[in-house]
Amino acid sequence: MKNNFVDSELTKESRKQLILEKLEDYGIYWSEEKNKIQAYDFREIQRRLAERTNSKGKEYFNKVVDSLALPSDINILKVNPYLVAVESKTSHQRLWAYASSFWSIPISNGYGRRMRYFIFDGQNNKLIGILGLCDPVIGLGVRDKSIGWSKDQKLRKLYNCLTAYILGAIPPYNLILGSKLIALTVMFPQIRQDFHQKYKDRNSLISGENKDSYLAYVDTLGAFGKSAIYNRLINWEFIDYTKGQSHLHITANGSWEIIKEIVPDHIFETYKFGKGPNWKMRILKAGLRELGLSTDMLSIGWQRAYYRCPLAQNWNQYLLGETDEIVWKDFEKDKLVKYWYERWINPRLDVLSHKLMSS
Repeated sequence: MKNNFVDSELTKESRKQLILEKLEDYGIYWSEEKNKIQAYDFREIQRRLAERTNSKGKEYFNKVVDSLALPSDINILKVNPYLVAVESKTSHQRLWAYASSFWSIPISNGYGRRMRYFIFDGQNNKLIGILGLCDPVIGLGVRDKSIGWSKDQKLRKLYNCLTAYILGAIPPYNLILGSKLIALTVMFPQIRQDFHQKYKDRNSLISGENKDSYLAYVDTLGAFGKSAIYNRLINWEFIDYTKGQSHLHITANGSWEIIKEIVPDHIFETYKFGKGPNWKMRILKAGLRELGLSTDMLSIGWQRAYYRCPLAQNWNQYLLGETDEIVWKDFEKDKLVKYWYERWINPRLDVLSHKLMSS
């Protein structure tokens, strides 16, 4: 939807200058001579963009404090995660917003189908972290190449994939490798079971068909290149890097409102599949062209690591359409938590305990 947050009387030249000024406010410069973005500190840029988009949740601290752990609330050897689906009620929305405020990159609301979870600790019922899953980007070369998809195969089976757009632990659980534990919850049978229950009677937005509601594949992108969360973690596999195109440095700095108002309605309203990021990229490109700016502005060079976490043994054959039968990997909650302890916690228990008590 177009909202008139920006003066509709602004000329195209004024809009163009506003966009360039907003980029410069975050340390991003457009070189007309070189026809490319110049950005010198990606982490600082993303941190400042995150401050703008994520920080509102901090105001809810007093409302959600009962769900937050102190270091003294945690016995590392008794951490016992359980998932709670995020509902629309105010208390859940406040807690989600507060937890999201710890992220150092701008966080969107997810696209299309969306499943969000709080991960609480059974020993104290305090929040360990959060997990957000949403519809995947339609066009992602690194994923499509690694799966071996043709265009038709992808349109048939993208329905059976989700992307983790936010995943991690909040303080103080982040000090004890809690984010690795959150990444393991993606494999809890509850996730694929909830997916099946939620979407088994719904038609696909792309095809209009009622497809098999099997969640066979979850993926994600590291914020800054590779991520320590997924490094050497069971069933999470690094594939390759993205090409470095992004819209966040433009949409998260306030320029989205400036651009979308000058995009013709017949182009703006062409989205499908739940207003996904591909749609936003198309609108941005159309808007930049309208303003006489190069679409190369989207090539900022933020190469992000692409990771996948297949939930089925025969995920590749299933996603290629070579079989309609799905064979699940043998993941159980208790075994995954035990793995977290044996592989990541017990060998570092003294160090992690010291970190926790020193915080």
